[in-house]
This record gives sequence, structure tokens and C-alpha cells, in this order.
Amino acid sequence: MNIRQIAWIWILVVSSIGLFGIESANAKSAKTEAPKTASSTDVAQSSQVTIAQVSDLVTPIYGSWKLRYSGHGIVYESILKMNGYSGTMRTRFRNTDSFQTEAVDQTMYLKPDPDGLLIWGYNPVYAGTHTKHPIYSPDNFFFSIPPDKPPIFLTCDDRKQCSPVSIEPIR
Repeated sequence: MNIRQIAWIWILVVSSIGLFGIESANAKSAKTEAPKTASSTDVAQSSQVTIAQVSDLVTPIYGSWKLRYSGHGIVYESILKMNGYSGTMRTRFRNTDSFQTEAVDQTMYLKPDPDGLLIWGYNPVYAGTHTKHPIYSPDNFFFSIPPDKPPIFLTCDDRKQCSPVSIEPIR
């Protein structure tokens, strides 16, 4: 399996978690409520604990980054601006149908993941408009900086085109 296939499978697995009804560890229901015999100290402590991979992110992201990636030889240059759990991204690329440089805007959403950050793109439109772009597929990013391995920055769009991503913070 190449990195593209692994990345796409990984994204599909992570995105399907919500389909199986996984809830936060501090969610209370008849099945998950603490037994009545537990001490009040135990219940108070356990209700403050959440599992990061299935709960909302504790810390939102703020800032701007310049991203560069490619697909089928076409280089994409993006400016990602995150303001908490959502943001926007403008991407410039050469449209091989029109042979023109075009720009699209997308809405971006931050999603939790135990191995890093997922940022999902939605609704690519012509830059500065509300007109859906006819060929642009939304971008999805995975960023991970593990303690004992090299950082992983990659993108896989909704058409399963995957690529490494170079990242530069904008100050």
C-alpha cells in the first residue's frame, strides 16, 4: 500500500467514527452513568475526565498558514486562516480545463483526532463569491507532530487525491 492509500483509508476510518454513535466519555446515559454505590468523590473525578479522540477539542486553533501541495502535477497554494474550531482557506491553482490560474474559497472545520489534527474543507466556491466551483474537490488535512517520529503533514481531497503538505506560519 502506498502513502496515498494509507492516508485515505485512515481518513475514512476516522470520519466514520461518528456513524457508530461513539459518545464522549463524560456523556451520561442509562448505560454509562456511574453506579449509585460509588462515592461522590469518585463520581466527581470521573465526570471531569474526557477522552480527547471522541470529545470536542480542548484548545481551538488561531492563526494563519501558507500551505503548498500538489495533485497530478498541479501545485496548489493556500492560505489557511483558523479562528477557533472553524476558518477559511483560499487556494490558487492552474485549472487544466481552462488553462487559467483560479482561486477557490472553502470553509474549514477542525475535528479531533488522537494522533493529531484534522481540518476538513467544505463548499469550495469561486474566490469572493458564493458560486460553487464545478471541478474543485474539498481539501482535508491531517497534521501530526509525534514525539519520536518526523512530523506528518498531508492532504487528501474528496476525490482521494493525496499529497504531502509544506507549511509555513504567517505572522
